[in-house]
Amino acid sequence: MQLLRLRQKNFRNLVSSEFVPPPGLSTVVGGNAQGKTNLLEAIELVLGGELRNGMLERIGFGESEAWIHADIETQFGSSRLEVKLSREGREHQLNETPASLRELSQLPGAVLLGPDDLELVLGGPEERRRFLDLLLSRFSARYRSMTSAYARALGQRNAVLKMGGKGIGVWNAELVKYGAEILSLRRRILSKLAPLAKEAYAELAPGELGLELFETVDPERFLGVLEDNIQEDLERGVTQLGPHRDDLSLSLSGREAAKFASRGEARSIALALCLAEHRLLWTHYEEAPLLLVDEWHTELDARRRGALLAYAGSLPQAILAGLETPGLGAVINIEAGVWS
Repeated sequence: MQLLRLRQKNFRNLVSSEFVPPPGLSTVVGGNAQGKTNLLEAIELVLGGELRNGMLERIGFGESEAWIHADIETQFGSSRLEVKLSREGREHQLNETPASLRELSQLPGAVLLGPDDLELVLGGPEERRRFLDLLLSRFSARYRSMTSAYARALGQRNAVLKMGGKGIGVWNAELVKYGAEILSLRRRILSKLAPLAKEAYAELAPGELGLELFETVDPERFLGVLEDNIQEDLERGVTQLGPHRDDLSLSLSGREAAKFASRGEARSIALALCLAEHRLLWTHYEEAPLLLVDEWHTELDARRRGALLAYAGSLPQAILAGLETPGLGAVINIEAGVWS
């Protein structure tokens, strides 16, 4: 996919209204707090991506709303995407018609890697579950609905636990109904993602990257486990086992990455996962999503930078951002939210 034109109003600290990157590799270069991350986040949002934290902080200071518009071109032709941010949330339009994230997932969209993605490696299990859930939601509208239904059933079961557990069998059945399918789909996506991530890491750095699901319960035994653990759940007032407590275990040459990886290795692992996601989506859509990498040079040595630039440079369009230029492709300077 090629991003043809982006226009924005009142998004964070961005001042310039129109952003038109050329085909191929572009790098947005500027000092700290000049708007590089904001620009990449605006692109990610309008293309249907999900960001950490709330939407309100993405609206410019003193403003009540923000808008982002993008004209894109895919193998199926041109499309117009719009997103409006307000206190009520966000609203998407596709070709001037209200659209859901489910509808936007039919387009290749973008894959964004930012500095906060170190938490994918060094943070808690919730970061890795989020990564898997967002990735699966791009492939399967059903998975998105399953996770929503599971979250509702989990909330109800926890409420019943706090009230003594009467009638909990209904919510056990609901959790198993949705949870078993979630677990099954996670296994399927990991079987495709893991070899791509291993391959991507091998291109970046020495060592072997391993991905494995750490499941608190087997899908086939989910109901029995819930029933067996009812007393402990009642004492704690929460459901302790299930896909909401699972993890994506990351290892480097057989050692747990969260405990033993250096920051440079963690950044390389996060980058490998990003590139694996990009390749997987490229295969799925039969055209490349837009690749966005913030702080592209941070904590990467010459070999890792070279591998990233080689991949980004091979794409129809990729946008990097950082304090320095890689020495190839187009350079777009940004200062105080104004680019040139």
